Formats: sequence, C-alpha cells, structure tokens
Amino acid sequence: MSYTHWACFDCRKSFAKDESEAARKCPECAEKMIDMGAYFEPPRRLSKKRWDVMKVLADYGYKFNTKDSKVYIQNRILQTKNPRVADVVERIELEKQKQRTE
Repeated sequence: MSYTHWACFDCRKSFAKDESEAARKCPECAEKMIDMGAYFEPPRRLSKKRWDVMKVLADYGYKFNTKDSKVYIQNRILQTKNPRVADVVERIELEKQKQRTE
C-alpha cells in the first residue's frame, strides 16, 4: 500500500494517508482535503504565504506525485524558496502557453 499527502488548506495541515480515489475530509475541520502527492512537503502551519502558494498549485492541478514532478515544480514554477503568489500564477500561465504552442 502506498501513501500520499492530503492537505487541508483551511487548517494548513497535511496528513499522510493511503492513496484512494475517494475524497478525504480533514479530521480537524471536516472540509475536503486535496491529494498533493507522495513527495509533497507541507509548509510550516504558520507560514500562511507558503500555504497560499501551495493552494495555487493545487488549484491548477500540480501535484508532487514523483521526484521528477517535485523537481519540475520547484525549478520551473516556484523557482525560489519563498515565491510570491502572483509570480507563481504568472509562471503557471506561461507554462500553459508554452504547452499550447508545442
């Protein structure tokens, strides 16, 4: 059985649970959690800005399912240790445009 990290962006917490197709609810607030992948490293709970960046990644469908996806997200999308949300959104949009033209 393999495990993945489920994130609750309301509580800013992550839980390692088994992979399944069924949606999971946060044990703290009962809101829907998002599967962020086995290689997701959650930010510290008090780092609201960093959690906001992770939420943007989740909203656009980026997940840390493999080591390669983690490296891609870090190098191409995040680029710095503490990126601004607006910069991340801009880089995601640029990546989408590149994919459309290829």
